[in-house]
Amino acid sequence: MLCLGVSCGGTGATRVTFPVDVARAEEALVTNSGWTVTLTSARAHLEGVRFFSGEALQVRRPRWLAALAPIAWAHPGHYVEGEARGELLTPLEVDLLAEAPTPWGEAEGLTGHVGSQQLTYGARGLEVAGVAEKDGATVAFSAHFTPEKPIAGSAFTHELTTAPGTAQLRVRFSRVFARVDFALVGSGAEPLDESSPAFNGYVRGVDDSGAYFTNWKEAER
Repeated sequence: MLCLGVSCGGTGATRVTFPVDVARAEEALVTNSGWTVTLTSARAHLEGVRFFSGEALQVRRPRWLAALAPIAWAHPGHYVEGEARGELLTPLEVDLLAEAPTPWGEAEGLTGHVGSQQLTYGARGLEVAGVAEKDGATVAFSAHFTPEKPIAGSAFTHELTTAPGTAQLRVRFSRVFARVDFALVGSGAEPLDESSPAFNGYVRGVDDSGAYFTNWKEAER
C-alpha cells in the first residue's frame, strides 16, 4: 500500500521504520447510565494498524461552545484519510490491562504529517470481562465483538521524522463502555446477550473511532 520509493511521487518523503507498542489507558470507567465498570480481563486480537496524513474524526468546537461540549465528532463521511504514512500488518494478541506496554512490531512508513490511524481487528476482536456496579446492584459480565471493517479516523497527530521514538496505541475503555446499560442485558450477562441493548452498546463502543488513540513517545536519551 505504501509508496516506499526514494522519490515517492516527488514529495521528498524519507523512508523510515519505527516501533509500535500497545499500552494501557489509565482512566475511570463509568457508563453514561451510571454504572461503574471494573475490568478483570481485556484482550485485543489485532491484525494491523495503518497511519494516514488526513485528520482524525475528533475535532475541536469553537471556544464559545466548549463549555457545552469540549469535543465534537464530525460525521464519518467527512473523514478523508489522505496520504499513507505507515503500516504494521503483523497479527497480535495483547492483554490491554498489562502494566507495561506490549511491543507490537516495527512499522514501515514515510516522513511527514500523521493525522489519523486505521485499526484492524482479528477474528476474535475485543474480548472483555468484568463487574459493573450501580446503586447496590452488581453485574458480572463478559463479551466479545469483532468489527466487520477497520476502525478508521482515530486520533494520532505527529510529525513523523527520522528521529527515534515509539507509537503507542491505547484503547479508551470509557468510550467502549459509554453506551452500555447493564440493566438491559436481556437473557444474560456472561456472555452478554447479543440481542440485548447492553450488547448493542458494546458493539457501538468497539466500533467508535474515538475509543482508540495513539501518541508518540520520544526515545530516551
